[in-house]
Amino acid sequence: MRLSEPGRAQAQSFDRVAADYDRLGELNDREHRLGIWLEQMLPATGRRALDLGCGTGRHAVLLAERFEQVDAIDVSASMIKLAQSRRPRPNITYRQADLHGVDGAGRYDLVTSTLTLHHVPSLGRALSHIRTLVAPGGRMILVDVYHAAPTAWPRQLLQRIVPLRPRLHALAILRLSVNLSKHEPATAWEIYRLSTRRHWLDHLVSDQFFSRDELERSSAVLFPGHRLLDTPRGLALLWDAPPDHSGRRKQAWLAPSGAEIKVHCEDVHAGGHAGERTTG
Repeated sequence: MRLSEPGRAQAQSFDRVAADYDRLGELNDREHRLGIWLEQMLPATGRRALDLGCGTGRHAVLLAERFEQVDAIDVSASMIKLAQSRRPRPNITYRQADLHGVDGAGRYDLVTSTLTLHHVPSLGRALSHIRTLVAPGGRMILVDVYHAAPTAWPRQLLQRIVPLRPRLHALAILRLSVNLSKHEPATAWEIYRLSTRRHWLDHLVSDQFFSRDELERSSAVLFPGHRLLDTPRGLALLWDAPPDHSGRRKQAWLAPSGAEIKVHCEDVHAGGHAGERTTG
């Protein structure tokens, strides 16, 4: 399996932190809340789902509870190995691949990705490719964090004169004080220790966050009728693909409260189944 040059760099970065990444996910309250949020946005059942940037499989197992088949891909071989060993399911296929190496136009009833888009070299190109993978009447859920420029001049000055790595370390110290009030001391210290390891900081400083405006501009062109929703881990781009018109099957989507918010008819034949930094 061949990766692009940016894909190889990302894979090497994730390979070095795979075990720490998985452990931090277990300890992170926001990660647990995001899993709950994601479950509430999923359909009750489906045939085929795709988890782009699956990491160690934490969300892939949620999809596997509702979909007949889940394809879970990540650029990191170490992440995939951990997912296969820690979260195997008979209906999950874990595979190392670059986002753009996934093909199958209109193949997936659900495409989801969590905290992956800020690693791609071109947001617009990635979103364009993801759109092709969603089946008619299918749903896309993309969750990520974005760069919000500080408005207060002291914070603007701080970002200009203090390098990112020391700022990340200082942030970890602040979180330690908060976590000591929320967790056992040993847990709070473990989160701090993992968050300040050299390889983890190396990984974080390579992130390329997009702006909310950049996401909104791309989404307006590619995903008519999309919604942007706040989540425990950032912003979600949610889009329901228009149905085809060759047969009829109803698909119900659930709101966070558990109430049905949208029912549409998915049209299928009988027996059918339902990177440089640019914006282009």
